[in-house]
This record gives sequence, C-alpha cells and structure tokens, in this order.
Amino acid sequence: MWRRFRRNLFSGFYLFVLVMLIELLVVVFLTFFMDDVLDLIWPDSQDIVIAGFPLTVKGIVYFVWAIIRIIGAIASVILFFKVLNRQEDPEFKIAWLVGIFILPLFVLTMYLIFGNHGLSIREKRVIDISRATYTPYLKQEMKKEDQEDFLGKLGRASGTFRYLRNTCNMGVHAHNRLTYYKNGEEFFPAFIEGIKQAKEFIFIEFFIVTDGVEWDAVKEVLIQKAQEGVEVRIVYDDLGCSGTISPRTPKRLAKYGIQCYKFHPFRPFLHGSYNNRDHRKIVIVDHQMAFTGGINLADEYANVIKRFGYWKDTMVKIEGSAINNLITTFLQNFDLCTREPSDYNKYLDYEYPKYDEPGFVSPFGDGPGGIDDALIGEQNYINILNYATKRVDISTPYLIPTYKLMDAVRNAALRGVEVNLIVPGIPDKKLVYLVAKSNFRFLLDAGVNIYIYEPGFNHMKSAIADGELAFVGTINYDFRSLVHHFECGATLYKCNCMDEIQNDFNEMIAVSKKVPQNFKLAGFAKLICVIVKLITPLM
Repeated sequence: MWRRFRRNLFSGFYLFVLVMLIELLVVVFLTFFMDDVLDLIWPDSQDIVIAGFPLTVKGIVYFVWAIIRIIGAIASVILFFKVLNRQEDPEFKIAWLVGIFILPLFVLTMYLIFGNHGLSIREKRVIDISRATYTPYLKQEMKKEDQEDFLGKLGRASGTFRYLRNTCNMGVHAHNRLTYYKNGEEFFPAFIEGIKQAKEFIFIEFFIVTDGVEWDAVKEVLIQKAQEGVEVRIVYDDLGCSGTISPRTPKRLAKYGIQCYKFHPFRPFLHGSYNNRDHRKIVIVDHQMAFTGGINLADEYANVIKRFGYWKDTMVKIEGSAINNLITTFLQNFDLCTREPSDYNKYLDYEYPKYDEPGFVSPFGDGPGGIDDALIGEQNYINILNYATKRVDISTPYLIPTYKLMDAVRNAALRGVEVNLIVPGIPDKKLVYLVAKSNFRFLLDAGVNIYIYEPGFNHMKSAIADGELAFVGTINYDFRSLVHHFECGATLYKCNCMDEIQNDFNEMIAVSKKVPQNFKLAGFAKLICVIVKLITPLM
C-alpha cells in the first residue's frame, strides 16, 4: 500500500503537473503582481553607481522586466501569425488567437506547453529516415497484392480504404483471418497463449501497463521467451503509466535481454511533446498474429479487479499480410524511442499465408504533425458515418469531439440513418463526462439515439455501419485522441467477424439506458462546461 502511494506521489504524471503549475504560477506572478511586489520589497531603493551613472535596484529590475515584456509582446505577435497560418481546423485556432489578445505572456507560455501537436525536429528526422527505409517494402507489397483490384471489390467502401492508403501509405489486405474479442476476459488468455508461441520476435505497445495479475503473467512469459533467444521489444507511455508500474521497469527487463522503452519520458522541464502521448495498443507475435484495439495491459480491463463497475472493451486479432501494417506502426514509435531506424527488411520481407476468409482489413496508425499531416482517425470515423444508409453504431468512453466529427454524426441521423451512440454508465473522469453530457442535446435534436451503458465503464472505441464497414481501435471521440495522441486501429469490411461486432453492439444496447429526448443539463453544470470547453481545443 505504502509502496503504491509513494510511486503515485513521485510518478512522472504528478511531477509533470507540479512543474507545469510552478511555471504557470511564475507567469501569473510576473504578469499581475510584479509591480506590487517590487514596491513592497524596495519602497525606497538605494542608488547604485554603474559606469558613473546612478541607478536604483528597483529601476534595474523594472528595466529588465520591461525588456521581458517587450520580448514577450514580439513573441506573441509572431505566435499570432503562426497560429493564424497553420493548416488546421479553425476551432483549434480561435481559442489561441483570442487568448493572445487578452493574456499574451500567459498564453505564450501555455502554447509552449500544449500548443505543439507535432514532433520535434529530431523526431521528424528519425521518422523521415524510417520512412525512407520501409516505404519501398510497403509499395512493393501493395503492388504485389494488386490494390486496385482490391479497391474495385470494395464498392462504396473503397473511398474509406483509399483514404487510409493515401494518408498512411499502407495497403488494404484480403485473405486475412480475424478474431474479435468483446472483452478483456476473452482477450488476455489469447494474448498470453499467443506470446507463448513466439519463436522470433514479440512487439508490445500499450498506453498503460499496470502491476497486477495480467502483467505478472505476461512478464513471466516474456522473460522466458527472451531467455530462449526471442527478440522482445516493449514500448509504453511514461505519463500513462505514472504510478501504475515501477519507473525502473526498463532497467529490470534489460537484465533479461528485453528492450523496453518509455515513450516521451518525463523530464524536469515542460515541452509540447508531453502533450503527444502514445495511446496505441499493439501486440505482434512473429509474423503469425497481431492484436489491436482499446484494451490496456491492466487488471481492470480483464475485470480481475473492479473499477467503475464492469469494464467493457474490445480487441481484434489479425492473421495474415495485414500484420505488416501494424509492424510498421509499432516500429515508428519504437524508432522514436531509440532515435534510430530499425531493420525493416528483417520484419517486412515475409511471405504471408492466404487464408480462405472473406472481407478486407486495413490496420493503420495515426499521430500528431510530423507523423501524418491529416487527422486520419477523425476522417476515418466520418467516412464510416458517411457510408451508412440504414444504421450506424458508435461506442466511445469520451464524447468531446471536434465539431467536424460531431456534425458528421448529426448529418447521418438527419439523412435518416439510425445512429446509436453508447457512452459509459460509470465514468472514470467525472468532469470529462459532464462535458460529454453537454453535447447530448445537440445530438438528440438531430435524432441520434444515445445510450448509457449501465453495467459500468464503456471504454470501447468502435463503430460499425450497415453491419459491413467497421473500426476497432484506440481512437476516442475527443480532442486528445483525434489531434494530439499517437493512435491506431483496424478498419474492416465484410470480414468474418462482422456479425460478432454487430451482436456485441446489440447486447450493449440491451443493457443500456436510453437518454430521454427531453434531456437537459442543469444551469450550473452548463456554466462549468462552458469554461472547460474554452480550454479543450487548447489541450
């Protein structure tokens, strides 16, 4: 108990919050209270002679402070034009532009912390080198698989897959076998059994890894496999794992030959990269199988422990050539950790078996500027919504989307599609859930059906249109997932697991409570949401 408390207290997350508050308090002090403090400290400051000129200590401090303000004003003007000319959604710009006029120095500091939804120059260099290495393999693979023939068989869904191919440079794949896991109880035994079969390599990437039953079982297998000569690579998000796992985990695993890295590890200074978290969930075993979806490596996801009622989430297993898409996605972030490109030839040059299975699949990764120049996750959801002619089901734990995505949900309902949106019954973040509720009225007025998942916390990030086109992955309906985070998932079309996905939604709706058409948010709650929504686009 004490060990867990101490780990939480000194975790990267709390240190990050502490440093951020200190820096912001310094800016607030300099902006609003500097003059009063100077008058209090030096009411009658003595003269100091410098180069023959008498000066007061107070005068010197005022002079330095004036220089800082001038530099801040110039920097704010530069920031104004930088934000104005960025190629991004106007709703991200407005809050920054208004803030620059009201509190220029404070907003300038906020921008340095939160405004960077892109990679550093060094990270962009690593990605460019990696892309130059793996792109020839992906192009060769797409040519070999005859992408145009595949896309011709996709009908109205071809646009969705063309978009993914043209933005991610990863192809659509046929003849793959897919297995759908509707909860952690189904996924974790398959996950552990899968890594036990590894003979060459195991790649693991999670946003959260937590000490407990599941991590202990996985760790035991990984250590055994590493000792057998299997290459094991692990990436987990440092702030995501704050207080959940020992910060010395990478060093401890290195003793067994396991390469383990923290993604964007905490440093005692603030930088925009802290806003770009690794929210991906990927497991790859040799060239035999790969998993992706919304489940993290923690006991609550398997319902071994109870947090916020029943924890609902999903994963999908892929067997076949589409694994290469996830190998590339994993190695991208692994290369960002090591700062050097991996040997893509070793992992991508492989002849996969062709399974006698229907449908098409396109796993993909999404990330902040420098990884991709488009909001791929957002547009993928919009493409699925636009595909629907009869019914579309959506599951998300958080509902604070971009206006563009919110409007696409409304438009689907307004053109006569049955739109079913499922949100948690027991939230993990009450303030975020309150803001989500503030969006209910806007959706209900368009005819969207909103369901509260009563058994507990619905962490599932999935969508399915007309029972044919679906997405299973890590991307929430919120700004952080859509704009800042590194995300991933798989878009599926008429695969063998489509009925299972649709039935899963049906079962969730059956145990959910429908939000009444006359739903209204209380006045005080509305006021809180207005304030929070001012900040949301900034972060």
